[in-house]
Amino acid sequence: MMERHKTGELEEKMDQYWAKRSKSYSEQNLAQLEKPQREIWKNLILDHAPKKKCLNILDVGTGPGFFAILLAMAGHRVTAVDRNENMLKEARKNAKTYGVKIEFIQVEGELPFEDQTFDLIVSRDVTWTLTDPENTMLHWMSKVKEGGCLQYFDANWNSYLLSEESKKEHEIYQEYVKKQKGFYYSKAKELDPIAENLPMTYRDRPAWDAAFWLKHNYAYVCTICHLNSQIYTEVEQMQYRQKPEFLMIIENRIRGEE
Repeated sequence: MMERHKTGELEEKMDQYWAKRSKSYSEQNLAQLEKPQREIWKNLILDHAPKKKCLNILDVGTGPGFFAILLAMAGHRVTAVDRNENMLKEARKNAKTYGVKIEFIQVEGELPFEDQTFDLIVSRDVTWTLTDPENTMLHWMSKVKEGGCLQYFDANWNSYLLSEESKKEHEIYQEYVKKQKGFYYSKAKELDPIAENLPMTYRDRPAWDAAFWLKHNYAYVCTICHLNSQIYTEVEQMQYRQKPEFLMIIENRIRGEE
């Protein structure tokens, strides 16, 4: 675990970055909600969720609310948390646009819920930001009902930081994305010195994730890899070609309890 003062410093810097990024990130999310691929995102989640007409769902690190809105539109009860006030402002505005009722809560540390509260906890592209991923993800799992599940999507977003050669390739490809009219955020480099100090940057994912959950004796751990061709438009596939998205599914059921 990192020293507390360093953890707080990194989290503060990430908050500052995402506060500035909130509007453009919200625009990206809204565009995705208008694309046919939103049904694929939804089905990927619900096909591996408990079979209930109305699930009690928590979206961790909701950002502008993409998962929260998607799942609320499907008729489920959704609570969504984020540590960034600007992101939550965007999420509330977006939920109003889509006419869905979601409880949004600002959370900076531990989740303010009783253990075994939710049928399903979801998260999108958040785990790479965790300063203490092992304890944080186990804390998330503690809030999942027995037989419910945790699902999180992510990618090796910062693997290019591992060598000078990879950094150069990344910079060249970002220029290509920009020329091809893919999404390009000019201040993204501000995250690099932060990511260089985050544990997940240096882990071989999703192999690390699968091994982590199996080590904790969960009976059902599933990894779905290389999702880009399913969940992204052609332009997005070009944009994220170097960063294949994966999905981890972990059921709250210990081996031997089947």
